[in-house]
Amino acid sequence: MKLTALGVSLCLPLLGLGGCWTSRAEGEALRRDVDALKRQTSSDLRKAEEERVKLQRVMEQATGLLTRNSADVGVQVERLQAKVDKLSGELDERQRKVTELAQKLADYQAKIDVKLESLSRDSAQNKDPPVPADKDELYRQASAKLTAGDHQEARRLLRHFITRFPSDARMDRAQLMLGDSYYAEQKFAPAIVEYKKIIEQYQQSAVVPDALAKIGMSFYQLKFCADAQLFFSQLLKKHKKHPQAATATKILALIKRYKKNREFCRP
Repeated sequence: MKLTALGVSLCLPLLGLGGCWTSRAEGEALRRDVDALKRQTSSDLRKAEEERVKLQRVMEQATGLLTRNSADVGVQVERLQAKVDKLSGELDERQRKVTELAQKLADYQAKIDVKLESLSRDSAQNKDPPVPADKDELYRQASAKLTAGDHQEARRLLRHFITRFPSDARMDRAQLMLGDSYYAEQKFAPAIVEYKKIIEQYQQSAVVPDALAKIGMSFYQLKFCADAQLFFSQLLKKHKKHPQAATATKILALIKRYKKNREFCRP
């Protein structure tokens, strides 16, 4: 399935979380389309792995030829080397495209999850308890809900707090808690979206190191090793004494060791 099959009228506004949604039914239909796209991505990854295995066999064949003393070994090796070069180039390009698609899909799915949750919340608006008018009480309740594991209610309260009190000194921590609510549910793509807002909007905040660490860990969980490496490296460069620095160092070592393992890192 091509990404354009989702429809211009839905895709473009969605990427900005715009207002082209008219019903939860449309949202569910879009989720089904994205699920189909995820299946196609998985199929592409399997095909890429099959091509990698074929390439490995060709390389092993070439290595075997090098150990022989037949008169035509040089010609055969040259032919095999040309075939290896061609397959290698095709495989690298295919893996690059699959990686780009997987990253776009993760970001796209994150925005869909956030929007569908908003639609679900709007449809049940009359059933939700009233939101405290006092900002301190609102923040306290949001924090308590997060601690209690009621992540969706915590997000509802936090979004009210962020919208109504944008100049509050706790805005960065509220944004961090919003990311934490997704992270705790292992919804790593939406968590990354929320954590990145801290780095973009509150660059001098004391919670920036926490955001860097959790973005790195989220990318690691999604097997986007290059992205995880980028944010863990930023953490170690600027915040060496952060509690997660030791963990970041260990994960960076694992990524370096297993970055070519397709079960560990996406191609």
